Parts: sequence; C-alpha cells; structure tokens
Amino acid sequence: MILNWIFWPIPREYIRRYFITLWLVLFFLPALLLGVRLTMLGLLVNFLWYDIVFYGWVKFKERFEGNNNGKM
Repeated sequence: MILNWIFWPIPREYIRRYFITLWLVLFFLPALLLGVRLTMLGLLVNFLWYDIVFYGWVKFKERFEGNNNGKM
C-alpha cells in the first residue's frame, strides 16, 4: 500500500479539494484552533499525514462507488 501511495497522482476531479483542504490543515486550522504556527518538521509531518489520509479517502470512495453501482 505504501508504494502505491508514494507514486499516486491526485485525480483531476479532486485537485481543488486537495489544495484547499491542504491549506486549511497546514496553516488555517492550527492558527485558528490552537493559536500556533507549525515548524518545518510540523509542516512536513502534517503534510505526510494529510496526503496519506486523502489517498485513503479517494481510494475508499472509488471502491465504494464502484461496488455500489449507483445504488444507495
């Protein structure tokens, strides 16, 4: 799974969502909720965490929609 994540490109339909949420996770929410700015290490760790979670979310969504065949 980890090799799939490393070489995985962001699908076109999720590019806007990816970068807006990335900005929120790295800059806006830490400042707003905690009143802190992240260090370089904090930015790197949060970026990696966010990217792995986003990858898992997209893969889950693709699998769910593929198995669901339009039925809820």
